[in-house]
Amino acid sequence: MANPQYGQNKIDNAIDEAANDRKQIYRFATPPIVHDYEHPVIQLADGTAADTVLHTYADGLSMTFSAVVAQAIDRPAPQTTGMDYAYDQTNDDGIELVYSCITTKGREGVDRFTVGKQAFSAELEFSIATVAGTDDCLWGFRKVEALNATVDNYDEMAALNVISGDIKIETILNNAATTTTDTTANWADGEVHSLKVLVDKDGAVTYKIDGAAPSTTAAFSFDIGEVVTPFFHQLQASGAQTGLLILRKLVVESDNGSMEV
Repeated sequence: MANPQYGQNKIDNAIDEAANDRKQIYRFATPPIVHDYEHPVIQLADGTAADTVLHTYADGLSMTFSAVVAQAIDRPAPQTTGMDYAYDQTNDDGIELVYSCITTKGREGVDRFTVGKQAFSAELEFSIATVAGTDDCLWGFRKVEALNATVDNYDEMAALNVISGDIKIETILNNAATTTTDTTANWADGEVHSLKVLVDKDGAVTYKIDGAAPSTTAAFSFDIGEVVTPFFHQLQASGAQTGLLILRKLVVESDNGSMEV
């Protein structure tokens, strides 16, 4: 039987969900427009460490990029499966992508989330050519705060971190030391996996790897009232580098969607 076309939306709630941005899907399908907005006078992105550079995609995705140290490469490289964000292949070179930067207002319920207002999640699918090249390769949520070149120095964070092929949970609460838990799941050279971090309305965090909960996990909760945003942080290792590190698909979901009024 056909869904009603008038009155209350019954088309599987798809219209309501689209209107409220409850589920956002992006595929890194075309090269982004790269715009350095760090300076009052417009200039080309030049790989300067800690500059804030907007990467805007044709499908609507807009994330702020920063090099954690100066980079010779100033934009991601298009691949047939997505966008290569490996950047410089040098020990301790790295990058960060953050969905909502501290220098902007942001969109509550879309690109930043106040813990306690709704449940939300973020999932990133990507591939790593050489996993031994990852000193850090994190996906998850962190507090909306200033960029930090050392990921362990953030005030609050919950993420899955690929370190030399081991997938680990890493959390920080109130500027304390990073807590690390080995999920016992592994990532081999060239494989494609998805990492998902979920936060319930009370702030409790859970994790999924390729859609399934890891066999080993760790309890963690963000503080109620903390404002967090999805982020990706990658740091090249010594002795080996990642080669291609291709972001393929990003999904951000929330149970209420946009809470702007």
